[in-house]
Amino acid sequence: MKQGLQGGQLNALPPQDLDRIHHASLRILEECGVHCVSDVLRKIFAEGGAEFDHGTQMVKVPCKLVEWAVGSAPKSFVLHGRDPTFDLLIEQPRVYYGMGGSPVPYFWDHEQQIIRSPVEADMVRCTRVGHALPNVDFLMSLAAAGDVLPELHYLYEYHAILRNSTKPIIYSAPGRACAAMFLEMAAAASGGESELRRRPSVMLFTQPTSPLEIGSYNDGMIEFAAQGMPILFSPGLMLGATAPATLAGALVQGNAENLAGIVLAQLLKPGTPVVYGVHTAVMDMRTMRCTYAGTEQSLGRAAMAQLARYYGLPCFNTGAGCDSKAIDAQAAAEATMGIFLNALAGLTLTQTMGTMAGGTFGSLEMLVICEEIVAMAKHILRGIEVSEEKLAVDVIKGVGPGGHFLDLEHTLRQFRQEFFFPRLFDRRGIPAWEADGAKGIDEVAQSRVRAILAEPPPQILLPSAEHALDQTFKRLVKSGRTLATR
Repeated sequence: MKQGLQGGQLNALPPQDLDRIHHASLRILEECGVHCVSDVLRKIFAEGGAEFDHGTQMVKVPCKLVEWAVGSAPKSFVLHGRDPTFDLLIEQPRVYYGMGGSPVPYFWDHEQQIIRSPVEADMVRCTRVGHALPNVDFLMSLAAAGDVLPELHYLYEYHAILRNSTKPIIYSAPGRACAAMFLEMAAAASGGESELRRRPSVMLFTQPTSPLEIGSYNDGMIEFAAQGMPILFSPGLMLGATAPATLAGALVQGNAENLAGIVLAQLLKPGTPVVYGVHTAVMDMRTMRCTYAGTEQSLGRAAMAQLARYYGLPCFNTGAGCDSKAIDAQAAAEATMGIFLNALAGLTLTQTMGTMAGGTFGSLEMLVICEEIVAMAKHILRGIEVSEEKLAVDVIKGVGPGGHFLDLEHTLRQFRQEFFFPRLFDRRGIPAWEADGAKGIDEVAQSRVRAILAEPPPQILLPSAEHALDQTFKRLVKSGRTLATR
């Protein structure tokens, strides 16, 4: 099991401001409430003790219900891989990183040097590369199955990601029927429903509609909670558009929305693992586009991670994505800032490795670059060990003035533990770099992608599970049931 390195050194807010945000959120839930347009979820709220107005469809959530739900939600749980090597201990303030996010409308084709619509084969390729990279801890989407009927997108995407990796998966399932199909396919890939329940390896990514609306999109929570599967409730607000333009106000609103989701998850089934995930994206007032790497967004993520610690819950957010449209200095700066600040903030699950142009397209080359940056961030989180061996007093005295440490056993024993050795970034001198073709980082990253994909696809699943997944997928495709489309 991976027991992620611990962050949490960076705090954006003093304790008294966390209290103020918390109490302001409770006022929103008690005095205003959330608009719930799902009949089944309204009933669950009402039966659980919330106040429901049939005329306005507003659900007001009392603070005692919020307090109960936060106490009921597990503070620690394991998000399993179908290979136990990839199991993740999910708790504060452990830090993990994941590939991609929601399915994207475009894909960067490095071979053709074009941005094009993604196809199912891109989903397969992305999953294979994400599975192969050691610092990709969990998988989401870096492409989409854009070449199949829209109502079948999700089925093909579930099949691609389940068949080509055994790492933990976080994915969308809009509505109850879609969630049930996702779980059915995950159970087939896991060796059966009982095995999936024993070792939950998929997490539902579900979002309310900001501001303050919960709808039938979120009905998938019913299926996941019933089977004890973890739920990521992740308000996707944008400062200045679907939330106040102030970070404090956006945090109040997003926190209220998230607390409503935590209440709902616990009313569905007490003890359901739930991840706190308030986004702090910004509407750029010059372009009217949603940012993925805004400076204020990074500050908001740090505050969000603090709020999650305030409730003792694991959290999720963006951080590795960029707004750049090219693999350039902007992309590297944006990804590096997000990855490192999230690590220091102790943000549990950071998504969007390889996501570019504000979530518009995915890039395998950028994924590989982000993986190197994550490796650097994890090396820093390890900190500095101070022991007699590390202090090296006798070694320093033995070498004395004017000597060197190159031929010492101590150096040989310690440098592999202490030094970070990049797999991608080039530290050689200019002559060696020129002799190797003077390649830019995008070319180096593309070579790494090609090398991974040139290997024969590994035997990811046991033959019996692979057969069961394929048969389940074919049956669901032929069933004629349609899924919500994007």
